[in-house]
Amino acid sequence: MKTNRLFSNSMRLAMVLAMAMWAGSAGAQYLRTSYFMDSSPYRLQLNPALPPDRGFVLLPAVGHVNASLHTNSLGFNDVVDMVENTTDADYFTSVDFMDKLNEVNTATINMGTDALAVGWWHGKSFMSINFGFKVNGDARVPKEYFAFLRDMKGLESNDYSNYVRDIRNQELNINAYTEVGFGYSRCIGDRVNVGGRVKALFGLGNLRVKMHDAVIKTNVEGLSPDFCWTDPDPAQLASAQGTASFDVHADMECSFQGLELPTNASGYIDDIDFDSKKMGVAGYGAAVDLGVAVQVTDAFSLSAAMTDLGFINWSRKSTTIAHSNTEGMTFSSDNPAGMGEFVDAVGSAQVLNYDLLRFDIDETADKSRRTSLASTLAVGGDFKLADDKLKLGVLYTNRFSEFENEYDLTFSANYHPVSLLDLALSYSPIMCGGKSFGVALKLGPLFVGTDYMYLGKNNRCSNVLVGLSIPLGRKSNSDI
Repeated sequence: MKTNRLFSNSMRLAMVLAMAMWAGSAGAQYLRTSYFMDSSPYRLQLNPALPPDRGFVLLPAVGHVNASLHTNSLGFNDVVDMVENTTDADYFTSVDFMDKLNEVNTATINMGTDALAVGWWHGKSFMSINFGFKVNGDARVPKEYFAFLRDMKGLESNDYSNYVRDIRNQELNINAYTEVGFGYSRCIGDRVNVGGRVKALFGLGNLRVKMHDAVIKTNVEGLSPDFCWTDPDPAQLASAQGTASFDVHADMECSFQGLELPTNASGYIDDIDFDSKKMGVAGYGAAVDLGVAVQVTDAFSLSAAMTDLGFINWSRKSTTIAHSNTEGMTFSSDNPAGMGEFVDAVGSAQVLNYDLLRFDIDETADKSRRTSLASTLAVGGDFKLADDKLKLGVLYTNRFSEFENEYDLTFSANYHPVSLLDLALSYSPIMCGGKSFGVALKLGPLFVGTDYMYLGKNNRCSNVLVGLSIPLGRKSNSDI
């Protein structure tokens, strides 16, 4: 049986990057702990009105690499197991795994890097240019689906003479694009700074798969309550009598250059693959970031921003639309070949099962598509102490993702005794169940940080940002 290469490779790409940089380190493509660090160029990602106190140059590969993972139920190791075991999966056989699940389980994986970025001060204005690459992945899987996998593995006792499993709202979204941005911020008077960034987006690929519902039924006599459909006993299956069926409603929208959708003998899509030589830009779009910062008093300031307000239009020639076609999918023991087809469909342990979904390409569909970015709201306040060397801050963020808003509240303390050293510590009572803290260090040109230095095992959220910035120009006199 074919493995789900697109799901596996895309999600593994982001997770392997995260694991390689931080073994066990949620969020999006930014670092909350860096928000109040005056010397950090990376806080521009959250608020374009908060430029660093000095210009910078970020070089390819070493300038900025960021990866993050967040789930609402499963741990980091659990998600890795799901991705690594697309065919011969066994993660769901654990009772401990099932006990962690919510009724609806979501996961968000993000990665990003700036291939090149430059920022500089010109009087009271700060300007920046960046060229970067981003990948976002969101998945939603109901607990009912994992219960179905356990049934098919023979781990639960079932009456297959009258078996029904109803699964709803399973979804996967993957988005990859390059970004070219121009940012500008300016001090208005002595107390207010406004900023914005305009970004041209070049879509590399987008995938949306949604299984609206799937109803699996069996009315088969002669099967044991713990019958294993993933590795059936041929003699027991041959002696069984009755019918089985599944009815699935699902849609798939793909926009990729070099996309290949091989089909099986029945004409259904049974894999998703790419010709790397043909990959290229599959869509174009635009986005803006907007921000403001106000120095309320000499010691107290407030700031707010909305980032990634934008969209990508995917080209018609790069887009494929497919729908599930399970009308009349009833199999009888009188037809051993047909019953074998049913076994193949329900016996897979894949998170996305092509044999069950049975996608049929829709040649008549309108292939023009537009997708929106996941925007982020940030609101912060900080108070300066010890001759401005110590700063205490509170930051609220809300990322409007595909399935649920990812909101967080971060308390931080920043210590900036000399120009070459900037240290920040943070704590979030929401993410990771309040069992983590963040740390960020900027020592000269080197920056390393994470929002979630987890204190336990198999954590539900992780991120890391590593970068090297070359100073550019003189230090700004702005206090914001």
